[in-house]
Amino acid sequence: MIDVKKINQRSINFPDGVFYRPETIIKIRKKITIQSNLKNYQKLFKRQTFAKTNVLTPFKVNLNFEKYKKIFYQFSKNIKEGKTYQIKICTKYSNQSKIDPVIMFWKLMKTNAASESFMIRDKNYSIVSCSPETLIEKKGQMITTKPIAGTMRKTRKTDLRKALHFFKNNIKETKEHNMIVDMERSDLSKICKSNSVKITKLKFVEEHKHLYHYVSEIRGKLKKKITIKQIIKSMMPGGSVIGCPKISTLNLLNQQEKDNRNIFTGSFGYINSKLDMRFNIIIRSILNYKNKSEISVASGVVIDSSPKKEFNENYIKAKSLLNLF
Repeated sequence: MIDVKKINQRSINFPDGVFYRPETIIKIRKKITIQSNLKNYQKLFKRQTFAKTNVLTPFKVNLNFEKYKKIFYQFSKNIKEGKTYQIKICTKYSNQSKIDPVIMFWKLMKTNAASESFMIRDKNYSIVSCSPETLIEKKGQMITTKPIAGTMRKTRKTDLRKALHFFKNNIKETKEHNMIVDMERSDLSKICKSNSVKITKLKFVEEHKHLYHYVSEIRGKLKKKITIKQIIKSMMPGGSVIGCPKISTLNLLNQQEKDNRNIFTGSFGYINSKLDMRFNIIIRSILNYKNKSEISVASGVVIDSSPKKEFNENYIKAKSLLNLF
């Protein structure tokens, strides 16, 4: 649907997309609710024992710091040449392992619950995610997106107030955030009525287990007769996990990234019978496919970024998931 050049990358041959009409949905809020079309569905939840995680090989990272630096400096050159303004370098941790996604998900919810968390268990794959980022929330004719751009490591000495002070006084984080907010406003403007796109919450902080994020909220009113396909084409993939401008930056990434991202920076969500929808951005996630687990993370490069800081930021983002194994 978008003008991106396809290239050959190392791949585990995971499907580009999976669509379900679910028979059973479990919602975990303050209370757990189960909706199911199956008769006697309660029998599905009588199982009392779960399989333990079996790590068959240690985690390996696809980019060590030297390889990361080489890509970093190539992208820094691209930025100076005006080919992109910001770009996200993906780092992938992988191992051979057998997991029970239900156990993994419960552990994750106890330590690092997030607004867009989800779990899928299928015959030959599972996904466990604590994604914090909402890409699309459509209710009626109103559509909202909440881009994340900015990360600060959490320590015993930090709190929300100090995190906000850090972001507001950090030129690099501010530049990164402003660019992503402008891009998401532009994406919404393609499908929304003139002058309806507004920043409803600008630059606030969300707290997580190991880090703080810098977040904004943008909302607009859809044009009449806008289709689901047009919304998806305009908004996906989320710019905050690709870079800016989106399409040309995607093509630059495809020239440098040797490994397929698989689910990472894709989206998980639903479209209901009223054509309302909600989709996240798949970050902070584990993909287990044919007993191979992958954890992918990415950090943003702008003109004054530091390769060491961005490389370390990727590890901080992966830490809560790596600790589950």
